[in-house]
Amino acid sequence: MIIGIVGSDDRAQAIGRLLKMGGHRVTFGDPTAKHRADRAAAEVGAQKELPYQQALHSDLLVLALPRDQVDRAVTAVGSGAQAVVVDAVEGERGSRTQSGAEMLARKLDSHRVVRALINMPQPGSNIQICGDDPQSKILLDKALQTCGCVTTDRGPLSSATELEAPA
Repeated sequence: MIIGIVGSDDRAQAIGRLLKMGGHRVTFGDPTAKHRADRAAAEVGAQKELPYQQALHSDLLVLALPRDQVDRAVTAVGSGAQAVVVDAVEGERGSRTQSGAEMLARKLDSHRVVRALINMPQPGSNIQICGDDPQSKILLDKALQTCGCVTTDRGPLSSATELEAPA
């Protein structure tokens, strides 16, 4: 599978390492600092790519960055995303009534958003996921199984508030 990671911090790199270990082709892009994406790609043994290109060419697009950088990432990704978007955004949810993942799905105008990889992942982890599109959850589950992880389906995207820190 081709997996793009938008973000470049330690957590983004941990996600990248895990997915590389599962045999996936991983790319890194960072809308806030291209040099950090270069460094993250080199550290993980992945390739660097612009977020817009990642959105067009990836099977999964993992947003692994702080919540305050989401709007820049959405702008950098653009509206051409065909990939399943994995909301691995760090930080509080957007409002009391909606999860950050629901807000992200609305910003991207996509039903193919899955909330997952909130904590630092490692092989053998049980990763909780939420999403409205069953096929998107199946694709993410397959990608994580190759890394030795299992997933627990926590229901629709509206249930993602249970996985996020309160605002």
